[in-house]
Amino acid sequence: MPFALGMPALIEMPDLPDLVDLCQELELSFIELNMNMPENCPEWLDPTDLRDVTSSTGIEFTLHSPDELDLGSLHPTVRAGHLDRMREALGWCAQAGVRAMNVHISPGIYFTLPDRRVWIYERYVDEFTSNLWAAYRDILPLAAASGVDICTENVNNFDLPFIAQAIEELCFLEHFHLTWDVGHDARSGFREREVMMRHEDRVRHMHLHDYNGRSDHQVPGTGLIDIPAMLDFARRKDIRVLVEVKDERSLRKSVRAVRSLL
Repeated sequence: MPFALGMPALIEMPDLPDLVDLCQELELSFIELNMNMPENCPEWLDPTDLRDVTSSTGIEFTLHSPDELDLGSLHPTVRAGHLDRMREALGWCAQAGVRAMNVHISPGIYFTLPDRRVWIYERYVDEFTSNLWAAYRDILPLAAASGVDICTENVNNFDLPFIAQAIEELCFLEHFHLTWDVGHDARSGFREREVMMRHEDRVRHMHLHDYNGRSDHQVPGTGLIDIPAMLDFARRKDIRVLVEVKDERSLRKSVRAVRSLL
């Protein structure tokens, strides 16, 4: 198989050895640890343990940053705290041999008026974009020096004009990479795809799951997404593919489904 196929950390399986055993059983290449779960955070995991796993099994690791991370925050102390967390995580990644870190761009909050939705970051788009630029300009060189790809994921927001504008500007920065979450793209009506295609050479990571018209994180091949086309994109670009479903049963079904489509 010309690209690495991986699995996410599972909420039902909090212990690392259990994740590693499942990853080996399914003959997958990597595990994406998720900092939304405390047991996957640097404070809980000794980086040498991950290096030992990679050395003994060949299984590698990626890291998903906390969803609440907001590098564009209009509150200076909040933004500084989130940047500190990123620096901590990157230092830990370097010690653990983690090669990729998945992050989100938060769209912030909105006010619902009788006739429209008003996003605060859209109202203050120059400050928001400037904050993001400064944050990424700070952490991208650190990530590159640590051997880590920071990959920014679409989370049903790349079609928002102020997020799309920020992505356009961030793509001028060296080492700025993208995660294409194909299920989120489908849930947005495939409107996020335009941004991805404009910057397809920046895509280094893929979250693969299906969307059935009601919910995403479904078994690939059971919904509306052209999964073979997504796998072909990953093959051509030689990028990591995370099979992103949420429980062991769905993961087993999903891995079988993906392999049948290769």
